Amino acid sequence: MKFIKELNQADDAQPPISKPVPMVPKDTALPDDSVHLADLQAVARRLGVSKRYVQTLVRRKVIPVIRLGRRCTRFDLDGVMIAVRKFEIHEVR
Repeated sequence: MKFIKELNQADDAQPPISKPVPMVPKDTALPDDSVHLADLQAVARRLGVSKRYVQTLVRRKVIPVIRLGRRCTRFDLDGVMIAVRKFEIHEVR
């Protein structure tokens, strides 16, 4: 026995079931990644190093960190990349 619910075609408040509902309105632009803060794993992935080495860089005060709590640290990726570029070596030939 199958139960079929009739859809009320006059009710426009509910979208049709067959079409997906967009999560973000089309007229609003998504913010870029530079606005958001990154966590430890994202910084490690961006630099291509381990999470432990990023923690070492924070402890040595090589890269800037934003401490939101005892265990919660976030990073501004632009600030981290500027700090890392200071250690770039240019060879003269």
